[in-house]
Amino acid sequence: MGVYLDADNRFHRDGATSSIECPHCGILSHMRVGSVPDFAQMRIHRPKQAGIALHCDACDMPVFFRYGIREYRARRIEFFARGYQIERPAESFSYGYLPAAVADAFKDALGCYTNGLLTAFAVMCRRTVLATFDELGDRGKLKCYEQVNEIQKLAHIEADDFDIVRSIIFEMELAKTTDSPTITHMQAAILLETMKDMLHQVYVRGGKLQKALQLRRYFAEQADLAEKEMSAPQSEQKTTAVREDDSIIVRAIKHADGK
Repeated sequence: MGVYLDADNRFHRDGATSSIECPHCGILSHMRVGSVPDFAQMRIHRPKQAGIALHCDACDMPVFFRYGIREYRARRIEFFARGYQIERPAESFSYGYLPAAVADAFKDALGCYTNGLLTAFAVMCRRTVLATFDELGDRGKLKCYEQVNEIQKLAHIEADDFDIVRSIIFEMELAKTTDSPTITHMQAAILLETMKDMLHQVYVRGGKLQKALQLRRYFAEQADLAEKEMSAPQSEQKTTAVREDDSIIVRAIKHADGK
């Protein structure tokens, strides 16, 4: 049992997770073993870590892991059970609803998180919040503060972890200095979900609702016009040719996008 490489170059991972979210196709998929280091060479050089190439069953792309070596034995090399995933799935967000300055800062923040640069991630989250406050003003800042406090209550987050997240977001004097916060992976994960939820509530939710209502309003107006035309005397009814690229669906989408 366990994770190990045997003398025949077969990689065993009994009890270890074999399904992950693929960083290439984004599907939660089984990962089959692809390339492993040579057992004989490992025995000679005795590295402290080794690389394993897995392959995604969904897209067949390679996914690389680095494992620490627990022990060298005569017929097998034992690895620590938890491997470090070199490539991680990119974090995504509905940037189209954010102001340009906020979107640019948050894109960089998510890029830092994806690559495991936690301190840089925290700094870019601060920059995102500063851009948000500049755009929203004092009333928007209060709304963000209330939203963040609600997140802690809804998710039942421990005070010690959330206090660090809150300080990263709201200590503006600290945010304007070069001081860099040190956070753990768990705190970074909490900060990530807090930022996503806050920005969603402040920008995305309202933007999507406005767009949906614009579409609904357009279809309602078209239905009212159609009923009016149908009820008009036949002599007053008109027939209008519609281009193939100008159907009611296309016109509704253009109307919602402001085109």
